[in-house]
Amino acid sequence: MVPLRVAVIVLIFANLLALALWKGWLGGGDSDGQPERLSNQLNAERLKLAVDARPPAPRPREAIAEAPRTSPEPPVPTPAPAPAQRESAPATDTSAPPACVAFAGLGVDQAQELAARIGKVGGGLKLNESRSEQPSSWWVYIPSPGSKDGADRKAAEVRKLGVDDLYIVPDAGPNQFAISLGLFKSEVAANRQLEVLRAKGVRSAQIATRGSALVRLEVRGPSDSLATLVSDLSDHVKGVSRQGCKP
Repeated sequence: MVPLRVAVIVLIFANLLALALWKGWLGGGDSDGQPERLSNQLNAERLKLAVDARPPAPRPREAIAEAPRTSPEPPVPTPAPAPAQRESAPATDTSAPPACVAFAGLGVDQAQELAARIGKVGGGLKLNESRSEQPSSWWVYIPSPGSKDGADRKAAEVRKLGVDDLYIVPDAGPNQFAISLGLFKSEVAANRQLEVLRAKGVRSAQIATRGSALVRLEVRGPSDSLATLVSDLSDHVKGVSRQGCKP
């Protein structure tokens, strides 16, 4: 506030002095108003600067108050790089792959016994059974006349033609009282016998196939369990055809 008051007082005295010089109150002046002389004695630019140069306004107490010091934040530690991990080998599947083994050409009784043994083993084994009729022999015969008397008369006629190797089937069934003329293991042998009989005049003779039911057992499960099963059943499957099948 003091510098401002001093500037105002100085300005007032300067103005009074300028007025006195301009009016000639101080004497020695030539004429009324001497602008050039006045401008040389008074520096208008300084007066202007003295008026304009105001002291800065006082800062409010709130601004002067020292801002609270904040403690610098501690540096965040940089995490250390994790140690390189070795690539682990991919896990291997230790379970045994599926497999299948088939026992073919089994008789009915043999298949039942084998299936019972496999059922006792367990171990996730699955059993599938299928049956088929396969010719096992070829029979040359004369069809039954329908009665015992008729069979006897027919047999007597055949014997007169020179065929003595025959017999009449006594068993009940569709072929009861038929006249059997031979049982052969191959179709070729049966056809040869039929040609001989026809050459002798036996025209009513014919061929029929005879067969038996054959059973096929397919066992599916883990390969290691099947290997153990086949090893355990080695004594019970002798002479049986063992084949691979789709798991």
